Amino acid sequence: MSVRNYFYYIFRAILGATMSFAGCAKLFDSEAFQRAIQQLDLVPSSLVFPVMVVIVQCEIWLGLALIVGFRTRIVAAILAGLVSLFIIAIAVALLRGTTGDCGCFGSFASEKMGPGLIVRDFLLLCGCLWLSFHKDLNSSDRRKAEKTIDYT
Repeated sequence: MSVRNYFYYIFRAILGATMSFAGCAKLFDSEAFQRAIQQLDLVPSSLVFPVMVVIVQCEIWLGLALIVGFRTRIVAAILAGLVSLFIIAIAVALLRGTTGDCGCFGSFASEKMGPGLIVRDFLLLCGCLWLSFHKDLNSSDRRKAEKTIDYT
């Protein structure tokens, strides 16, 4: 296996673990995350709880899917969309002058809203996009590649 493939698997695992951890942190501190969503004032108060549930579930399950390598390109593309929504929400909140905790990692890593969040989420977005466009060698491609290599 090449160094490039090792980097791909390690990066996929780190990104998946980061997303799953963020979802679990929000799940264990759901009240604080609900307050963070309400503070953004982007959804009606009746939708705060359903939005919270969808975000938490998406982060946990899609992160786990990345870790195990299940439909990596599709999962990474969906996560890219989710992270894009986070970037938009943070940008709108900053333009409105909203301050406070972002709720990104629950109470485990409380962080104030600011331009640094957009930069961090942009880097996550770049990682998700890279994974969604990266072509990993699946088993049939590996067999074809092995047949073309002359071992003599």
